[in-house]
Amino acid sequence: MMWSSDRNLRFEGKHYHLRGAHSGPVPAHPIGIWLGVYGPRALQLTGEVADGWVPSFRGDIKKIGEMTARLDDAAASAGRDPALIRRILNVHGKITDGESKDVLHGPVDQWVDELTDFAVNHGFDTFILWAEGNGQLSRFAEEVMPAARNLVKAERS
Repeated sequence: MMWSSDRNLRFEGKHYHLRGAHSGPVPAHPIGIWLGVYGPRALQLTGEVADGWVPSFRGDIKKIGEMTARLDDAAASAGRDPALIRRILNVHGKITDGESKDVLHGPVDQWVDELTDFAVNHGFDTFILWAEGNGQLSRFAEEVMPAARNLVKAERS
């Protein structure tokens, strides 16, 4: 209501009310609802109404799979196409030249495979890196992401 350009706005809610307010400027583009949630009820709400989901990867791929399934089910139950909900994953780890120590802690090829899995099997379309150490951001941007994009494209075709 506050972005409608209407005057003399009125709203009677359960906890709040609004009487006689004037709206602010109309946004230049739609303002989306983005939630970074994990719990069952919050994922249900995200699937029903949100434009995007922004969780952080906490080391458990199985858990990510369960949450994306819950999100997809909630969207479908609400009559929405689950693919229309943008999914951004905050990732934390370390790109190494050695062997793998854990998920997102290993060589470039491992990162490419794991990010491709997040994209293809769980619907994530964007990754935000919390880098550990010097040179990580450039390696992510120059080595990991181009290869991951190519692999995702190949997997989807």
